[in-house]
Amino acid sequence: FEDGNGRTGRALIHVLLRRRGLAPSYVPPISVVLAANKDRYIDGLTRYRHGDLDVWIERFAVAAARAATLAERYLGRVNDLQDTWRAQLRHHTDLRADAAAWAVIDALPGHPVVTVPVATAVTGRSKSSTAVAVDQLVDGGILLPISESKRNRAWEAAGLLDLLAELEAGR
Repeated sequence: FEDGNGRTGRALIHVLLRRRGLAPSYVPPISVVLAANKDRYIDGLTRYRHGDLDVWIERFAVAAARAATLAERYLGRVNDLQDTWRAQLRHHTDLRADAAAWAVIDALPGHPVVTVPVATAVTGRSKSSTAVAVDQLVDGGILLPISESKRNRAWEAAGLLDLLAELEAGR
Protein backbone atom coordinates (compact mmCIF):
# COMPACT_ATOMS: atom_id res chain seq x y z
CA PHE A 1 0.00 0.00 0.00
CA GLU A 2 3.01 2.23 0.55
CA ASP A 3 4.53 1.99 -2.93
CA GLY A 4 4.99 5.13 -4.99
CA ASN A 5 2.54 4.21 -7.75
CA GLY A 6 -0.24 3.52 -5.25
CA ARG A 7 0.32 6.78 -3.40
CA THR A 8 0.38 8.66 -6.69
CA GLY A 9 -2.83 7.01 -7.85
CA ARG A 10 -4.64 7.75 -4.60
CA ALA A 11 -3.46 11.38 -4.73
CA LEU A 12 -4.72 11.67 -8.30
CA ILE A 13 -8.14 10.42 -7.18
CA HIS A 14 -8.39 13.39 -4.82
CA VAL A 15 -7.20 15.85 -7.47
CA LEU A 16 -9.77 14.57 -9.97
CA LEU A 17 -12.60 14.72 -7.44
CA ARG A 18 -11.78 18.36 -6.66
CA ARG A 19 -11.18 19.50 -10.23
CA ARG A 20 -14.35 17.91 -11.54
CA GLY A 21 -16.42 19.43 -8.76
CA LEU A 22 -17.39 16.07 -7.30
CA ALA A 23 -15.96 17.01 -3.91
CA PRO A 24 -16.08 20.83 -3.82
CA SER A 25 -16.14 21.26 -0.04
CA TYR A 26 -13.89 18.44 1.12
CA VAL A 27 -12.02 15.44 -0.22
CA PRO A 28 -13.51 12.17 1.03
CA PRO A 29 -10.82 10.03 2.72
CA ILE A 30 -10.93 7.27 0.12
CA SER A 31 -7.36 6.21 0.90
CA VAL A 32 -8.34 5.61 4.53
CA VAL A 33 -11.09 3.24 3.42
CA LEU A 34 -8.88 1.48 0.87
CA ALA A 35 -6.10 1.09 3.45
CA ALA A 36 -8.51 -0.57 5.88
CA ASN A 37 -8.52 -3.65 3.64
CA LYS A 38 -5.24 -3.60 1.77
CA ASP A 39 -5.61 -7.13 0.37
CA ARG A 40 -9.01 -6.32 -1.14
CA TYR A 41 -7.58 -3.09 -2.60
CA ILE A 42 -4.62 -4.89 -4.21
CA ASP A 43 -6.88 -7.69 -5.48
CA GLY A 44 -9.20 -5.13 -7.07
CA LEU A 45 -6.30 -3.40 -8.81
CA THR A 46 -4.91 -6.73 -10.00
CA ARG A 47 -8.28 -7.70 -11.45
CA TYR A 48 -8.48 -4.30 -13.15
CA ARG A 49 -5.06 -4.86 -14.72
CA HIS A 50 -6.36 -8.16 -16.11
CA GLY A 51 -9.43 -6.55 -17.64
CA ASP A 52 -11.99 -7.14 -14.88
CA LEU A 53 -13.17 -3.56 -14.58
CA ASP A 54 -16.47 -4.35 -12.86
CA VAL A 55 -14.86 -5.65 -9.66
CA TRP A 56 -12.61 -2.59 -9.32
CA ILE A 57 -15.38 -0.12 -10.11
CA GLU A 58 -17.68 -1.75 -7.56
CA ARG A 59 -14.98 -1.79 -4.86
CA PHE A 60 -14.00 1.78 -5.57
CA ALA A 61 -17.64 2.93 -5.49
CA VAL A 62 -18.18 1.21 -2.14
CA ALA A 63 -14.98 2.81 -0.80
CA ALA A 64 -16.04 6.24 -2.08
CA ALA A 65 -19.46 5.93 -0.44
CA ARG A 66 -17.90 4.83 2.85
CA ALA A 67 -15.38 7.70 2.61
CA ALA A 68 -18.19 10.21 2.07
CA THR A 69 -19.97 8.88 5.16
CA LEU A 70 -16.76 9.14 7.20
CA ALA A 71 -16.14 12.68 5.93
CA GLU A 72 -19.66 13.82 6.79
CA ARG A 73 -19.33 12.33 10.27
CA TYR A 74 -15.93 13.99 10.72
CA LEU A 75 -17.24 17.38 9.57
CA GLY A 76 -20.15 17.09 12.00
CA ARG A 77 -17.77 16.28 14.84
CA VAL A 78 -15.53 19.20 13.91
CA ASN A 79 -18.52 21.56 13.90
CA ASP A 80 -19.56 20.23 17.32
CA LEU A 81 -16.02 20.73 18.61
CA GLN A 82 -15.96 24.31 17.32
CA ASP A 83 -19.29 24.94 19.07
CA THR A 84 -17.74 23.59 22.28
CA TRP A 85 -14.71 25.86 21.85
CA ARG A 86 -16.97 28.87 21.30
CA ALA A 87 -18.95 28.05 24.45
CA GLN A 88 -15.71 27.63 26.42
CA LEU A 89 -14.45 30.97 25.19
CA ARG A 90 -17.74 32.74 25.98
CA HIS A 91 -17.65 31.21 29.47
CA HIS A 92 -14.03 32.23 29.96
CA THR A 93 -14.10 35.79 28.64
CA ASP A 94 -16.43 38.42 27.21
CA LEU A 95 -15.28 39.11 23.64
CA ARG A 96 -16.69 41.33 20.95
CA ALA A 97 -18.30 39.54 18.02
CA ASP A 98 -15.44 40.62 15.74
CA ALA A 99 -12.63 39.54 18.09
CA ALA A 100 -9.70 37.75 16.47
CA ALA A 101 -10.20 34.72 18.73
CA TRP A 102 -13.41 33.83 16.87
CA ALA A 103 -11.54 34.00 13.55
CA VAL A 104 -8.83 31.71 14.90
CA ILE A 105 -11.48 29.19 16.01
CA ASP A 106 -12.95 29.31 12.51
CA ALA A 107 -9.50 28.58 11.04
CA LEU A 108 -8.46 25.76 13.39
CA PRO A 109 -10.00 22.84 11.45
CA GLY A 110 -7.66 23.60 8.56
CA HIS A 111 -4.73 24.23 10.89
CA PRO A 112 -4.90 21.91 13.93
CA VAL A 113 -1.39 22.99 14.94
CA VAL A 114 -0.83 26.75 14.87
CA THR A 115 1.75 29.38 15.56
CA VAL A 116 1.04 33.10 15.81
CA PRO A 117 2.40 33.68 12.27
CA VAL A 118 0.19 30.90 10.87
CA ALA A 119 -2.89 32.17 12.73
CA THR A 120 -2.12 35.70 11.53
CA ALA A 121 -1.84 34.55 7.92
CA VAL A 122 -5.01 32.45 7.89
CA THR A 123 -7.19 34.98 9.70
CA GLY A 124 -5.88 38.12 8.01
CA ARG A 125 -5.73 39.83 11.40
CA SER A 126 -2.78 41.80 12.75
CA LYS A 127 0.02 39.96 14.49
CA SER A 128 -0.71 41.72 17.78
CA SER A 129 -4.46 40.95 17.75
CA THR A 130 -3.73 37.35 16.76
CA ALA A 131 -1.20 36.99 19.59
CA VAL A 132 -3.84 38.25 22.04
CA ALA A 133 -6.37 35.82 20.53
CA VAL A 134 -3.97 32.90 20.91
CA ASP A 135 -3.42 33.83 24.57
CA GLN A 136 -7.20 33.95 25.10
CA LEU A 137 -7.60 30.56 23.46
CA VAL A 138 -4.81 29.10 25.60
CA ASP A 139 -6.41 30.54 28.74
CA GLY A 140 -9.74 29.04 27.64
CA GLY A 141 -8.24 25.57 27.14
CA ILE A 142 -8.87 25.62 23.39
CA LEU A 143 -5.22 25.77 22.35
CA LEU A 144 -2.73 23.52 24.11
CA PRO A 145 1.00 24.31 24.03
CA ILE A 146 3.12 21.76 22.20
CA SER A 147 6.45 23.55 22.47
CA GLU A 148 8.22 24.83 25.55
CA SER A 149 10.33 27.40 23.75
CA LYS A 150 9.54 31.09 24.12
CA ARG A 151 10.47 31.46 20.45
CA ASN A 152 8.68 29.48 17.79
CA ARG A 153 5.80 28.59 20.10
CA ALA A 154 3.16 26.27 18.69
CA TRP A 155 -0.22 25.11 19.94
CA GLU A 156 -2.54 22.20 19.20
CA ALA A 157 -6.29 22.68 18.88
CA ALA A 158 -7.75 20.71 21.81
CA GLY A 159 -9.45 17.55 20.59
CA LEU A 160 -8.96 18.14 16.88
CA LEU A 161 -6.04 15.76 16.36
CA ASP A 162 -8.07 13.09 18.17
CA LEU A 163 -10.84 13.56 15.61
CA LEU A 164 -8.30 13.25 12.80
CA ALA A 165 -6.97 10.03 14.35
CA GLU A 166 -10.52 8.66 14.50
CA LEU A 167 -11.01 9.55 10.84
CA GLU A 168 -7.75 7.80 9.94
CA ALA A 169 -8.95 4.74 11.85
CA GLY A 170 -12.17 4.76 9.85
CA ARG A 171 -14.43 5.69 12.77
